[in-house]
Amino acid sequence: MAKKTRLSEAADAVKTVAGAALGAAAVAATGVIVTKVAGAMRKSGEQLEDATPEIQRFAATTVSKPLLPRRQQRAAATRKSRSAKKAVAARKAAKKRRAKR
Repeated sequence: MAKKTRLSEAADAVKTVAGAALGAAAVAATGVIVTKVAGAMRKSGEQLEDATPEIQRFAATTVSKPLLPRRQQRAAATRKSRSAKKAVAARKAAKKRRAKR
């Protein structure tokens, strides 16, 4: 094996120290993150608990409504449109019959 130079030994030492520092920082940051997340979850949990009845009411009204509202038409208008369609269909049929002759 080749003999390591002093420069490469120093570089290895720096890498080791930097790795240890990063590891320690990661451990410390993890503790802080866990503490912050736990606090946020606790706060959110309380807010969610307070809002539960309102959320349930909102969900119930949303579920009870149809996805798309149906088009409402008056009965008289429906009858008129039906009779108009029949008349048009009768005219078309008569025209076809005349064309065949």
